[in-house]
Amino acid sequence: VVARSAGTAALPPLAVLITGKGPQREHYEQEIAQLGLQQVRIATAWLSAEDYPLLLGSADLGVSLHTSSSGLDLPMKVVDMLGCGTPVCAYRFS
Repeated sequence: VVARSAGTAALPPLAVLITGKGPQREHYEQEIAQLGLQQVRIATAWLSAEDYPLLLGSADLGVSLHTSSSGLDLPMKVVDMLGCGTPVCAYRFS
């Protein structure tokens, strides 16, 4: 996410929710806190199995920046998003 100082009033606000509890979560939370974004709010959350599909189904777009554990197919996160009817922007795989 790139913050722009000129013309940000013309941009709509953006809410980003990053889910998961991976080993680099704290590192990225610290980086996010230092960005100083004005039109963007970023939050992190670990969701229960019941709440996860509700969140995915309410999202305008899902983003997945990793491959599956096998590297041969879609990550389960992408399958979950598609199953909830959420469009996905994902890491390219062959």
